[in-house]
Amino acid sequence: MRGPLAAGRTLCERPAPIGAGLTRLMARYLVTPVTRRRPPAGRAAPADTARERSRLWLAQTLFAAAQTGGAVALVWLAVTLGGGPSVAAGLIATGLAALALGTAPAAWVAARAPRRTLLWASQGVAALALAGTALAAPGGGVAVLTVGAALLGASRATFDAAATDVLHQLVAPERQHDACRDLTARFTAGQALGLAGALIAGYELGPAAAVLTAAALAAAGASAAGRHHPDIDLRTPGRPSLARALARGARRAARPPLLRATLIAGAVAVAIGGAQAAVLIVWLHDDVGLRGALVPALLAGLIALRLGMPLVTRLAARARAGAVLASALATQSAGALVARAADGWAGSASAYALTLTAGALLGALVNRIRAAVAPPELAPAVGLAAGAAWAIAAGAGAAAGAALAGVVGLSSLHLWLAATAGAAALAAAAPLARVPGRRAPAGGGPR
Repeated sequence: MRGPLAAGRTLCERPAPIGAGLTRLMARYLVTPVTRRRPPAGRAAPADTARERSRLWLAQTLFAAAQTGGAVALVWLAVTLGGGPSVAAGLIATGLAALALGTAPAAWVAARAPRRTLLWASQGVAALALAGTALAAPGGGVAVLTVGAALLGASRATFDAAATDVLHQLVAPERQHDACRDLTARFTAGQALGLAGALIAGYELGPAAAVLTAAALAAAGASAAGRHHPDIDLRTPGRPSLARALARGARRAARPPLLRATLIAGAVAVAIGGAQAAVLIVWLHDDVGLRGALVPALLAGLIALRLGMPLVTRLAARARAGAVLASALATQSAGALVARAADGWAGSASAYALTLTAGALLGALVNRIRAAVAPPELAPAVGLAAGAAWAIAAGAGAAAGAALAGVVGLSSLHLWLAATAGAAALAAAAPLARVPGRRAPAGGGPR
């Protein structure tokens, strides 16, 4: 066995660097009593925590890839089968509703069931749901796609709760903000991987192949999660359950003015993003007429974002919070305007890159404000509660966007979204203007 435990030492004798997350994840349990689910004597050696950390990060990355790629591929498949904005919005809203409504029950289950089982089973369900949807959609139509989207959202709620409970129970309180940031960084990397994989597979073989690619990523994530050591199920004596912490985290998120203002502004931004998602593929596929050039346009936008990420992270770390928030919403407004004016793949790629950049700026700002005002022991729960609230906002935005598109048309909808984002930028920046900028950490800023 490799690692510090192989040498007969506890992890407490080798302090982990800040941000390492799981390198101290189970340190306390190797030297103090724990509650429930300790493996029977002789059944398994103590966990190598560096290996467990890597497995959790890998599972998070792969599942984020499956979730993002699967969501995009389902909408793409629906559009290819003749669906319009209302069908796309319905799929998006269904998946997000399952995520939002499933968060509290999943937190209750995660506090009682073996986390290792939840981590691999949730991804296995997603893999089966995506594969079944890809095969059955041509004959089953919208109903099959809707069931697939619901199962995908429910599986994410379960996985997110189990992963959050790992951090909540096993990471030392003073390191929980860093562990949350690291987990978020893996999710962001997974989103890029999943989107690129779905687009490339869809470009070569069609959107059904993109759905199957997402299913393969979920299956790979299930395999990675299934290799966790049984110690991943250990719990800290006296630490409240995730369900109780989730309720406290939701109340706490609504209390500090800075965090509340950030989360409200974020909800507005993700609602606009949901509306854009409901019409973007339909708009580019039909109205702009990209069709065969749709995938290169979206891939070019993704690459542009990745190239610009150093600038995004530097701005999010150093600028005043109000300026970051205004920049995110103004970027989102610009993305809507560029999308309306797009007449080819270059304009479409620019619009998509601007939309992704707005989301990256907003995510970095939320991490920064949360670290500044939320108690460390509630950091994972606050993140989980905020994610559920934003899922509701994004689903509502998708539904509203589709409804508005039916009234004013896709072209005019982009103007409405641009105006809404611009107004939100002006209204939301002022409450955060007093949060000063700070120098980026030695590692290069928030990830």
